[in-house]
Amino acid sequence: MSNSGLSERSSLESLRSLSSALSIQSEPDALPPPVEGPMVWQSNELQPSQYIVKLQPADVEAVRAAIVSFKLLGLPRGSISTDTFCLNPDLASRLSAISDEIHHGRGVVVLRGLESALLNDEESVIAFAGLASYVCPERATDSYANQTLSHIRDATHDVVPDWARDLGLAGSKLPSAMEFHADRFSGDVLAMYVRNDGSKEAGGEQFMASFCRIYNELLRVAPDVLDTLAAGDWPFELKNPEHKLPHLDFGPALFFAGGRPICQLVKAPLLGSPKIPRLSSMPSLSSKQLHALQVVEDLAQRYCTKLDRCNGDIQFINNLGIMHARSAYGGKSAQHRNTRHLLRMFLRDPRNAWIKPSSYLHKFDDPFENGREQNLPILDTDPWRKISGRESHG
Repeated sequence: MSNSGLSERSSLESLRSLSSALSIQSEPDALPPPVEGPMVWQSNELQPSQYIVKLQPADVEAVRAAIVSFKLLGLPRGSISTDTFCLNPDLASRLSAISDEIHHGRGVVVLRGLESALLNDEESVIAFAGLASYVCPERATDSYANQTLSHIRDATHDVVPDWARDLGLAGSKLPSAMEFHADRFSGDVLAMYVRNDGSKEAGGEQFMASFCRIYNELLRVAPDVLDTLAAGDWPFELKNPEHKLPHLDFGPALFFAGGRPICQLVKAPLLGSPKIPRLSSMPSLSSKQLHALQVVEDLAQRYCTKLDRCNGDIQFINNLGIMHARSAYGGKSAQHRNTRHLLRMFLRDPRNAWIKPSSYLHKFDDPFENGREQNLPILDTDPWRKISGRESHG
């Protein structure tokens, strides 16, 4: 990515919009009361037995049959739905119930047992999209990257083509650690299918933290941090497909709607990332904002739990109320390279979807715009493609 300054047009437009952005902050007159319910948990209060849902052998056979039936239809993978990926009513009902737990329960569900199906790359993508359609029927497609399904893997050893030498790699293509975040305006539910969890020696552990628990603690001891998070002056650096240079977008990192907090805090567009540095012409975060980031990270580390993971797992995580992170992975030896591999989609279930703040509803809705072509690539042959989404979730 070029380190040249912002174009005059995009810079002036962004700065002129600051006052209007500040006028539609999500911060209410008074912070909502503490969150109650099963999504308020910390560390060992959330055990694997509470969030793992196991597929039975008959379920796995039903999935294999649905894959074959879909392939015989000759349709593009973007057309996968409950109408084209047919499962029996009992399994369909159990998958639909996962959405209830994600939105109104603990916020985390792991569907386990698909590894026994021994799926190839194409079958895995079909099964992932097919099963997910029963949990959340809507799949997000990023308006900038035009990507519905992404491959999470280490692409640092790939041969870089000439046209991509200045692009860098997004966080999803790097083996470096990622601090706690909730992907901004990407979708209500984060879904990941574990094709290969790597090895215990290679790292890459995943962690989750309840933002509801973090919110309650901040409300008790540091409400000023919540005020900072909810202010509309956070300077996000966003990708700009029209001008090719990033542009500024001021907004909050914390929203309120329906009496609950909604966290959309991702650090890459605020601080830059290892391979995609922030433009020097972008404004720096204030001392209050930097302090808020550190306080949230410290609390997330205090309250987090390690996600129990096996090959074949499909993980469903509430992206509005649960923060996630990962440790670094890989190693110097060839056997630890290019092994960890997850598939990722962002989803929404209109039946259970949380209320969103009206002033930012268009941003939450944008990934689910009707009629947008869905790209579900079987192989990650182009990890530099558009680098990352508009909101830089990676």
